[in-house]
Amino acid sequence: MISLLFVFQITTIFGCEFKQEDHYYNLTKLQRTEPYIVKASADSSFFKMAYQFNFCGNHPKHCQGQSGAYQALEVMGILTDSCEILGKPDNQQISLIENGLQITYPQGSQCENNQRKSVDFKIICSLETDQNFALISEDNCHTAFQLKSPAGCRLEYQTQPLFIYYLSGIGILLMILGACFGYRQLQKKKDGKSDQYEKLKSDQHQEQIKNPDQSTAVIINHEVESS
Repeated sequence: MISLLFVFQITTIFGCEFKQEDHYYNLTKLQRTEPYIVKASADSSFFKMAYQFNFCGNHPKHCQGQSGAYQALEVMGILTDSCEILGKPDNQQISLIENGLQITYPQGSQCENNQRKSVDFKIICSLETDQNFALISEDNCHTAFQLKSPAGCRLEYQTQPLFIYYLSGIGILLMILGACFGYRQLQKKKDGKSDQYEKLKSDQHQEQIKNPDQSTAVIINHEVESS
């Protein structure tokens, strides 16, 4: 049990928080009420590729009704139904990079060689936050964005020393042993009283067998007194 607690302490990934050893990253600073929208110019000024995504929930579902990051063709400022899923946040992966962290959404739409698209979001540690993500690379199966934000900075995570977990485990074990010992003592007392009662009944029965006349006389005397 203590080993499991220790492993859980080392690295934990939640939807809006990433913990590793004695540091953690607060990803709630990346969440927006409305999804991020990054636009990239295509060959014509009338056509643009728009990318939409979010973090910690409230993910856009405009592409094929699926939740995740996606790209869609924009014609004269209007999003079309021509879209592809870049990646899904359900199986997000978080890894540390130089001066920040990287969030990956895998399992996007199918691309070449039966692969699946994926998208990386590089969060660079900074006291100031960029207004929006910047598209830094793109190919048929992989897209990458970058943002400077305090969300990419490690925060001190106050963890209890390891011996605290050992002491807690020992305390719980002693409580369980104490409860078991108390239960056994109670059972012994109950068994002892039961044995005494059985012995008393047995002694009375043996006495009646040895002195049947005396027992009868006692009964008769009681009946005479009653009358």
